[in-house]
Amino acid sequence: MKGSFSVVLLVALGVTGVSWVVAQDPPQQKGADPAPIKPADNPVPGLFPAGYLDQSALSEALKALASAHPARVKVEPLTKSREGREVWIATIGGTEPGAPLKPSILIVANLEADHLVGSQVALGLIERLAWEDPKLFDGKTIYIVPRLNPDGAERLLKGVPRTDIRANLASIDRDRDGKRNEDGPNDLDGDGLALTMRFKGEKATLVADSKDPRIARKADTAKGEKPVFAESSEGIDDDGDGSIDEDPPGGVNLNRNWPHNWTEYTPETGVYPTSEPEVNGLIRFAFAHPEIVAVWSFGLNDNLRGTPATAPADTPVFTEIIKAFATATATPAAPKVETAREEIKKEEAPKAEPKKTDTPPTDAPRPKAQGKGQVGRGGRGGGGGGAPPATPAASAPAPGLEGTTDGALSEWAYQQFGVVGIASRLWSRPEAPAGAPALTADGDARWLEWNDKVMGGSTFVPFHEVMHPTLGKVEVGGWKPGVRLNPPIEQVGLIVETHFAFLKDLAGRMPTLAIGSAVAEAKGGGIFEIKASVENSGTLPTALAQGVTTRKAAPVLVKLKLGDARIISGKELNRIDSLAGSGGSREYRWLVMVPDGTKTLTLEASCPKAGSVKREIPLP
Repeated sequence: MKGSFSVVLLVALGVTGVSWVVAQDPPQQKGADPAPIKPADNPVPGLFPAGYLDQSALSEALKALASAHPARVKVEPLTKSREGREVWIATIGGTEPGAPLKPSILIVANLEADHLVGSQVALGLIERLAWEDPKLFDGKTIYIVPRLNPDGAERLLKGVPRTDIRANLASIDRDRDGKRNEDGPNDLDGDGLALTMRFKGEKATLVADSKDPRIARKADTAKGEKPVFAESSEGIDDDGDGSIDEDPPGGVNLNRNWPHNWTEYTPETGVYPTSEPEVNGLIRFAFAHPEIVAVWSFGLNDNLRGTPATAPADTPVFTEIIKAFATATATPAAPKVETAREEIKKEEAPKAEPKKTDTPPTDAPRPKAQGKGQVGRGGRGGGGGGAPPATPAASAPAPGLEGTTDGALSEWAYQQFGVVGIASRLWSRPEAPAGAPALTADGDARWLEWNDKVMGGSTFVPFHEVMHPTLGKVEVGGWKPGVRLNPPIEQVGLIVETHFAFLKDLAGRMPTLAIGSAVAEAKGGGIFEIKASVENSGTLPTALAQGVTTRKAAPVLVKLKLGDARIISGKELNRIDSLAGSGGSREYRWLVMVPDGTKTLTLEASCPKAGSVKREIPLP
């Protein structure tokens, strides 16, 4: 009876047929309760991108924070994107012109277009820093780039149709036909989304998983399994070359365009390292700021939950940082704060998109199936009459859930820039809301369990049959863009708080110069012996071993200012490549001939990454 009801419902909605790959209803497993979790205090969370800020709203939020806290926050353009959008940088606790540099942390978010949670968390950190007691970050500067990839983010949020995108919008000719970005995903069923397409034919390699047919897996031909279908992005052959979606919009992944371990001959990495204006502007900023001690990126890489590859001398530094991160993010610290967005205006979050089985709203009637042009009865084929049917075999692969480390910002930051380079994913595993039964599955099954029980089925579009102009009957459906990389907006506040706790810890570890003992002893005849020690009272060294190797880390300079005095022994200027953290020190001794009437000498120690200190040494 249940199967008959499904057929009637599908016909009523105008779908062309019952799914030949997956069941329309989530599988009924013995002992399992497929009903969504909807206790009174746990309503279905908002569906991404509800609550996430587009470029205009993000710009307004940043400007509002700078206006509300002019003594604390400065917001200015860092560079422009390929499409001319501003890439903003916020400076919190900056240095006045002419003043000594302060040890600094650079945070960069939303390098990958589809990782918008990074920009939301970065904005939350700016707000927390604006409101926080300045004494907690006294003597430090925090630089935050909340969205390095505004073009790609805008396409993900507002593209027509909406589809997955990870890169910026650099124009690339992937199929080398002299045209660029001319054959991308299409919306075949008119729902405003371009998702996954399943089709039968000689290219078939997949079967539906027996436990949940929404999951596709490779057919095990050794066990006699016969492939049923293949998958590609939803689309048609727009340029008539016999391939589908092989040249989509979207160019370079900005987290693969950095110089270290950069991959050649791959469109998504750029024609050369730092080829993209967003990356080029940021790397120039980094080189102009030798006070940067750590670079922390928010993206699909995550070396704070693993063991980064470092020089042996630097391994203990990263080990302690990883421990601190685990501690800070394990225990929620959740004081409620107003968001920067709410400083401008209270906005009602957009309603969740309707599920596939919902009746289309009256103000947005379902259009005819369309691509970049109309795809109707007799629609647009592979290349006109007599052309061979287009095949999705050459489709550009859709972005997956994992990042790569080739050409990644965090890798460049440590390996070539010589500073602490760390990366956080922020959210990677769905959980049930507090008070609800825990999710029990793993992998793809866990995401589907989350979709069914927590999200009310809103994140996954059931596969359903449509007519394709060249392939005949195909099925389209799958995960909506960005829903598995960006949590519901209600969860972002807690992520901000836990990562702010880690930021406070990291800032407290900054190298800090101090002058220990500094005494002068008269030796007669206007000659004095000066003894002094210079210390690093911070936890981190003034330079990592890798920073010394790459020669990117400035040394500590120790200078005895003589005035009219003259050194008999010792060096007026001393250099220390690296002063160890947690009390690492260096002792100095000078013999100085001082003119009559001189009361003091001045000892100065400075390092861009550790600050500057002076001590007046009285002469007895």
